[in-house]
Amino acid sequence: MHFQPMENSPEDAYTAHPGGGPRVEQQGASPDQLDDVFGSPPASPNEAGAQSGFYPSDIRRLESEHTNAGYREGITVAKESNIQSGFDEGFSLGATIGLRAGQLLGMVEGIADAIESQSNEATETAQKLLNEARDDLSTAKIFSAEYWAPDGNWNYDVTAEDGDEILFPDVAASHPLIQKWNKIVDQQVDMWQIQVSILDDDNGPRLDTASIELLNASAPARADQSLDW
Repeated sequence: MHFQPMENSPEDAYTAHPGGGPRVEQQGASPDQLDDVFGSPPASPNEAGAQSGFYPSDIRRLESEHTNAGYREGITVAKESNIQSGFDEGFSLGATIGLRAGQLLGMVEGIADAIESQSNEATETAQKLLNEARDDLSTAKIFSAEYWAPDGNWNYDVTAEDGDEILFPDVAASHPLIQKWNKIVDQQVDMWQIQVSILDDDNGPRLDTASIELLNASAPARADQSLDW
């Protein structure tokens, strides 16, 4: 006799057992349910780095060391190749400007000393002018950041007197403070009738000791009298 197979019904999951009551079908626990208890912990960064051969901390340290070494080497090479030429150029330009400033300051000091025996008003005016010249023509004022850029170039307009090429005397003559005191000194020279050409002649007349004593004993010069240099 042949029996037809019967399909499993939902009730087959619960079958009766001799003790009575339904019996719950036991199913095997899946591996995922035990991972939170018996699963292996994640690999530590050190172990992962050792297995892969990659060490982030060492890479950053080596990169920093090579960067610093390259920076220092670049500075050393740049100094060796540029420091001497930069010094030569800056020294020549600074000497040219300083020479012109010294000439102007010397003229103002000479006028103030020459009219020291004049009237109080003329003496006070000359002394005030001298104090102002010492302040404006000082190195701190002439070479201040107001007139010079951090890289050593001038930041005022410079006009070339001869040709298109700008020379150091052109830079000195175009300095705002030098131009200011050029005008003031020219006014003082005209007012006191000073012969500047005598100062440029090394073989010009010089006062000996007898002449100096004679001048000290003589009467003070008038304000409108030309100064004897």
